[in-house]
Amino acid sequence: MLQNYFKIAIRNLWKHKLFSLINVLGLGLAMGFCFLQLVQVQGNFEKDSFHPYPDRTYRIITDATAKDNKVYSLASSPVPLAEKLAGSQSVVEKSARVIRNFGGNLNNGIKTLRVDGMYVDPAFFDIFGFKLASGKPCTEPRTVVLSPETAERFFGKADPVGKTLTHPELGIFTVSGVFASIKPFTTHLKSDLVLSMSTYQEVNKHAFDENWQDYNTYTFALLTEGSSQAALNQALDKIGKENSKLVKFKDIKGHTFRSQLLKDVPLDTEGLLNNPYVEPYWKMGVSLLIPLTVILLAGFNYVNLTLTRSLSRGREVGVRKVAGAKRWQLISQFLTETVVIAFLALGVGYIGLEIFKSYVHVGWLQYEVQDTSTLWISFILFALLTGIFAGMLPARILSSYEPAQIIKGELAPMGVGKIGFRKSLVVIQFVVALVFMTFTGISNSQFDYMATDNENFNRKGILNVPVTSGDYKILATEMSKLADVEKVGLTSATLNDGAGKAKISNIGEKGQKLDAQDTYIYATDANFIDNMKLKFVAGGNLPETIGDTTGHFVVLNERAVKVLGYNNPAELVGQTIRLNETNVQVAGVIRNFCFMRYELPVAPLVLAYDPREIKVLSLKISEGADNKNVEAALSKIWKKTHPGESFVYAWYEQQLYEDYAEGGDQRFTSVIVFIVFIIAGMGLLGMVSYTTEKRTKEVGVRKVMGASVAQIMLLLSSGFVKLILVASAIAMPLGYFLGGLFLQIFTYHTPLGPAVFFKCLTSLALIGLITIGVQAYRTAMTNPADTLRAE
Repeated sequence: MLQNYFKIAIRNLWKHKLFSLINVLGLGLAMGFCFLQLVQVQGNFEKDSFHPYPDRTYRIITDATAKDNKVYSLASSPVPLAEKLAGSQSVVEKSARVIRNFGGNLNNGIKTLRVDGMYVDPAFFDIFGFKLASGKPCTEPRTVVLSPETAERFFGKADPVGKTLTHPELGIFTVSGVFASIKPFTTHLKSDLVLSMSTYQEVNKHAFDENWQDYNTYTFALLTEGSSQAALNQALDKIGKENSKLVKFKDIKGHTFRSQLLKDVPLDTEGLLNNPYVEPYWKMGVSLLIPLTVILLAGFNYVNLTLTRSLSRGREVGVRKVAGAKRWQLISQFLTETVVIAFLALGVGYIGLEIFKSYVHVGWLQYEVQDTSTLWISFILFALLTGIFAGMLPARILSSYEPAQIIKGELAPMGVGKIGFRKSLVVIQFVVALVFMTFTGISNSQFDYMATDNENFNRKGILNVPVTSGDYKILATEMSKLADVEKVGLTSATLNDGAGKAKISNIGEKGQKLDAQDTYIYATDANFIDNMKLKFVAGGNLPETIGDTTGHFVVLNERAVKVLGYNNPAELVGQTIRLNETNVQVAGVIRNFCFMRYELPVAPLVLAYDPREIKVLSLKISEGADNKNVEAALSKIWKKTHPGESFVYAWYEQQLYEDYAEGGDQRFTSVIVFIVFIIAGMGLLGMVSYTTEKRTKEVGVRKVMGASVAQIMLLLSSGFVKLILVASAIAMPLGYFLGGLFLQIFTYHTPLGPAVFFKCLTSLALIGLITIGVQAYRTAMTNPADTLRAE
């Protein structure tokens, strides 16, 4: 029987090729996106499966009891626990602490990047399977090991070992090594870099005091061979009992400790607190909502097209019932059809996943898993369930038809002529597609605004070269002699994240500073200000400074003028103010602009020349110059003055684009929008095709009665155009509202103009023109003699 159902299904799919193609492609595109999410889910369960001692490595969990007797389970533990375990418990061979509180901006001299890091014990490199591609582990104070991605972002292809990175508050760190890539594996110990625990002790003098109530450390224990988890838990229980006697708890009643096998860390069934990069089950479910929405829209197509064709399928049902078929048999036949479609879509979805893999490159997306057999089982089960759920409603409706209805001609196509379920599905599809597209367009326009040239400062034709303070004069002089170098500017850091901090104030009658205000500061010269094309609202640029002395002139932005109590910038030009402990004169005032992150509020800024702080040469390259030739010429000059050192540089435009654009993310969201629109468009195409086909004889009669092609096209398309207009009326305000909320995050943002909405409406109009107009035109152009010749 199942074999017969399969044969009938294949024949029906082949007979109605257009509808079969629409269903297969629609489900296939949606499945490709869902398969991508299934890869992410399986990847979460396979985290940390590459370490050398999986059966002997444990993480220590803390159960803290609050004063109301409620127990809170934390993935972290107190700082002294690791030392206590390693020093007094024979079951533990080694223990390692991981402290995740390093973060902020690091600068390599020409670019500033936001990073997250971990402090680790030396045993970290013994317990876990993180291998080094170059260098050595970070054990000495102020040493770091970079991830391969972070090393490439900072230094490109140059060897980073031995180079330095500067934190604005914590100072200079030396790169001791670079990790090898762990792909295709993943880990919950994800980090841009790791620092030595001795560094943590240096910057936090009292961190390792007997503080048993600071739960910000992750403790890992490697058991001795032959030891059991029960023995470890017994040792932990002993430590917990000692704590209850010796520790004076303040905010809680007490705590106990227990162990968790490393391979169980990704399986967070408890919802542990303080557990980064480990997703609980509920969050995995939430992450499936978008792909399930997309597959639901694809399922709408099948339901819509099947119900639209309900009249022709109803005759089939009548014949089958008269021949003795039961309802469950008819349901089985219709479900077999949808399952066949789903498995054909499985192949399309896998091809789509491979295309997605080659097209979209996003750091947080995972494309590979270790157990491919499990992945394929999940793909097949997903396709089977998709087929069953998509076909259940049409199967129940079609199988409910009575033969008497069909014989008397009382059966009409399901929902035709009514604004009911079928048409609501079309509206929902286009509402979702338009909201996706509008919000994505607005968010992408903001990323483009931040990543490309805007009115804040110039980035075109600027090449940045990091230098050592006090060791840049000869280099700057030689580079300025090149024909393609228009001007060499000096600065302490590039305009994005590297500003320093200072105090400014007015000067009282007796020379004392009054009401000191916080400000950001860059050490720059006049050439740098010119290179950045900063716009003056009052006064002028810094004067030319000759020699090594610090300049006594400054340039302020409008916000700094405000915090000093002036409303008119011109009033402050020529006045003397206090910068830290030095009197300086205001040479000019520049317009407010974004010199840090675009989401931060407008902040006061001071530009002042200080040769001791110069760390970057900002070269303005002539328009039309060959970048490769410029790089080669500069490299030769660098090697003369710095033999044995790699020439590190960055084109400012490319640097900022990489920092802000996240092109992979934009591609990712654009693909989602594309899939949703294609699914909606194909569904509309199927409905229009079937409707116009059924009205061919009507068109013939109208043409004989004198109707024009334009009138017939209007007649055939008006109903569908109304549905799209209704969807637009719902979606555009909603997309505008969501996009506006997103832009409010940013102090400096792109104006919310009509361009995005024009693109959305144009895309929608094109889809409508292609799907509705073409089919209506083809039907309108048919010869009445052919359509009216036979019943």
